Order: sequence, then structure tokens, then C-alpha cells
Amino acid sequence: MTRCGVKSFTRTNQIVKIITQAGQATVVDLSIELGVSVETVRRDLKALDEKGDLVRVHGGAVSKEYQDVGTSFVNRAGSNVEDKRKLVDQAISNVFEGAVIGLDASSSSWHFAQDMPDMRCTIVTNSINNISALSGKKNISVISLGGCYSEKYKAFYGMITNNTLAGMALDFCVISCAGFDVDSGVWDSNEYNYDVKRILIEVSEKTILIADKSKYKKRSLLKVCEIDDIDMILSNAILSDEDEMRIKGKMNILP
Repeated sequence: MTRCGVKSFTRTNQIVKIITQAGQATVVDLSIELGVSVETVRRDLKALDEKGDLVRVHGGAVSKEYQDVGTSFVNRAGSNVEDKRKLVDQAISNVFEGAVIGLDASSSSWHFAQDMPDMRCTIVTNSINNISALSGKKNISVISLGGCYSEKYKAFYGMITNNTLAGMALDFCVISCAGFDVDSGVWDSNEYNYDVKRILIEVSEKTILIADKSKYKKRSLLKVCEIDDIDMILSNAILSDEDEMRIKGKMNILP
């Protein structure tokens, strides 16, 4: 084996070891850890996936024994409720007559759906809970995105969901995340929610991110977007002076 081949073999072994121990890793983290380019890591992950040593996902890879680590909707719905409701009140001020609004399957969007005024507008969502919360509001038209139903997330996902949403045009969308950081962007923990959030951002004129203080300076498995792709950030996080200056104009800080 050539010296180059030995290096490659050693590096791929390291990748498998890291992912086996952690359960998952992003391309960026592996690149930093191993001191090689992102492109090199992507090639290694592709080869390891083809060998069956790991499973590639958007933005990284997971171990063969990986279980979906995303928190279930039931668990998320009961956390930081007061924080979320205060932030949701700010998001609702963006609603206007005739608006077409996209909601993801986050608990923040669920609170948004519950608190929305019954005015003439359209809601597009993949969430059963959002649909239920809006069911008694006669002036709101609801478009449900079909697809494969997830009991864990109480929402629809997959090719049908993604393709239907990709063909739409929305005035704005409301999303949440597993974590956000001014430097690294907005993050989520699983492919299902990642796909829907990415498409919501692409098809919306404006994106509103609701992220309570527990999400600040956190990353997860999948990078949804850069912070610059978000038009309004609603949070009660205490930002560093540097971070506050960098996103001045799009950040609404609540006490």
C-alpha cells in the first residue's frame, strides 16, 4: 500500500471510530478534527457508506446503529412554554389579511397556530397538531402537506411532502430549530425536519426563526441554513456583543 493509501486508510478508520463513539458527526466537525478538507471528508463518507461501515445523511453521517435522536413532539411541547409563547406573540404581529404562511412541525409553530387570530389567510403545514389547532378558525384556509406520517413528530414527511411544498410560493414561514449560532448557522437533529425547513425557507419571501434561549450557541447533526438566510430571529437569548452587532436589524430580543 502506498503512503497516500495508508493515510487514507488511517483517516477512514478514524472517521468510523469517531462516528461509532458519538453516533453521528457533521462533515465540518470531521474536517476540523482530522485536519483535511470538507471535500476529502465527503469522499471518505461516500466510500464508507458504500462499504456499509456507516450511513451518510445530509451534512454528515451516522453510525449503522444510529437511532433518530430528534426529540418527540410530545416532549418538545412541554418545554420552555412561557418563553415560546412570548416569542410567538411577536411572530403573530407579522400576519396580515390574505397572507400565505408556512409552518413547520415545531412546538413553536404549534403555539403560533393556537394563538393566531381568525383572519382571512392560508396556512401550509405538514403538522397534524397545527391542523388541529386551526380547525375551529373558519376564516383560515389550511393546506395539509401529504406524505408519510411520523407518529413521533406528529407530522408528514418524505418525497410527497417535499415535492408538494417545493411547488408553492409563501409570503412567510415560521420555523424553529435544535440550535442556532451566529457563526455556524441554524441546526436541526434529523433529516425529516431538515428537509421541510430547507424548502420552507426556499419558497418563502420571509423566514421567521423562533428560538428560545436554550437554543443559542448549540449545534446538532444537520445544518439547515446560514444565519443570513433568516430574515427575523425571535429569541430571549443573551447574545454576546459581537453576535448582537453581526445580526443587528434581524434580531428581536425579548426579556
